[in-house]
Amino acid sequence: MQIGEKTVEVHPFQKRPDRDKTDGPTFTNLYIRSFPNDWDEEKLTEEFSKFGTITSSCIQEDAQGRGKFAFVNFQKPEEAQNAIEGLHGKDFRTEEEKAAAEDQEEELDGNGHPKHLMYVGKVQTKTERAAALRKDQPPPKEPSKAASVNLYVKNLDESTDDSALRELFEPFGRVASAAAMRDEKGVCKGFGFVCFASPDEATKAVTEMHLKVVKGKPLYVGLAEKREVRQERLRQRYSAPMPTSFGGGKGGKGGKGYGGGACKGFQGAKASQAMTGMPGMPGQMLGAGQAAGMPLPRWARR
Repeated sequence: MQIGEKTVEVHPFQKRPDRDKTDGPTFTNLYIRSFPNDWDEEKLTEEFSKFGTITSSCIQEDAQGRGKFAFVNFQKPEEAQNAIEGLHGKDFRTEEEKAAAEDQEEELDGNGHPKHLMYVGKVQTKTERAAALRKDQPPPKEPSKAASVNLYVKNLDESTDDSALRELFEPFGRVASAAAMRDEKGVCKGFGFVCFASPDEATKAVTEMHLKVVKGKPLYVGLAEKREVRQERLRQRYSAPMPTSFGGGKGGKGGKGYGGGACKGFQGAKASQAMTGMPGMPGQMLGAGQAAGMPLPRWARR
């Protein structure tokens, strides 16, 4: 169809991968590096014109001091492809230069190409270069299926050291590390940590060693927690709302248990003190008059 001076063609839509599929090369512009330093544009054209008609060429200096690079554009894609096949990887060094570098280790550039061999390839866009770099990178390592598990051990004897702690838990699996916490005098503080290589081994150790008596003391063995997680768990446990009255019925009268008539004979503070001292009462745990949200006990703030 003719629109003005231009001919318009209409074709069925194709996805980009399908459009890019052709029987031969479609590029004509080449990128060249690692060629001799004494080359100028005349020498560059002389070497590349052997493979076809050159429409343009130029040599540029790398701003970061990595040497010269060049561009050569051919008239036809087939000519550009022939130039790649004929010149890519070609050694232009003299015999003296080759002999001098005989005992030296081969030096590679950032892309893994030997610096003494000329590089000739298609000029790539920024997107194509990024895709090529991703392709060359090794695939990411799969995460380990069996992650290590750290156990917390409490109620240890004061003579326990790292080796003794490791010896206690080695029968249950591979111990990655064992550490008994000690003070400045070298005396065990009564707790430590044991890290197993797999969760199954750690589970077995907890099952077998928790509450086992070692040197006259029952051990506590459990999953090690971060301090913030442990304190939040204890805070939730001890911040339950306290009952305002232990008696049933209106005004604390009537009802059974510790309310109403059950407290008859105790007046004022005496009644409160008596209830606080009773085993199993909330006052025994929190103390009389303390409200919810009290600070954690000292043993919980390790």
